[in-house]
Amino acid sequence: MFRSRWILLTLFAVVAVVAIYVGTNPEMASRYAAAQRDAALSADSKETITLLIGLAIAAYFGWFFFIRRH
Repeated sequence: MFRSRWILLTLFAVVAVVAIYVGTNPEMASRYAAAQRDAALSADSKETITLLIGLAIAAYFGWFFFIRRH
């Protein structure tokens, strides 16, 4: 348990250092912002993904409550 806390603390420290570096370096910040814009989904894709997630949840509940046998 003690070892996993140190690993988690180290990961948080690395993320903080990278965030500070990216936030203070204008070139890296602009490249990161451009990557986020390029990876953004269109409204149609968001609606499709939301619909698929909703259908998956409904199918799981249907299986869990109606089809599954003890």
